[in-house]
Amino acid sequence: MTTREDQQEAPPNATSRWTDLPSAAQARRWEEVNPGTFERIMNSVERAERHDQRMEWADFALRFFGMLCGLGSASILALLAKYYIDHGAASQGAGIFGAGTASVVGVFVAERFRRRATRT
Repeated sequence: MTTREDQQEAPPNATSRWTDLPSAAQARRWEEVNPGTFERIMNSVERAERHDQRMEWADFALRFFGMLCGLGSASILALLAKYYIDHGAASQGAGIFGAGTASVVGVFVAERFRRRATRT
């Protein structure tokens, strides 16, 4: 699409469906050829924007749920380690807690790196 000189161009990383809409003159020409075309385009853009918002909320909810699961896992490992310590097996308790917690932290760090790599 062509851009008007009085409009600012979006940064290369920013994407928005609203910037790709046709100009008013082009929309009028489309309406002359096929009435209702621009309204369908607008409805499609609005539906896509709502979908993107729902997907962002779903991503947030899944990340929050993952953090809760990680915290729950660490808590269970700590209780299990305390059980071993209370029964005279401190080294086994420390090993279970250390290895389990390290694996949970490793998963979170790897996921963060994966997300950062997909953004660029």
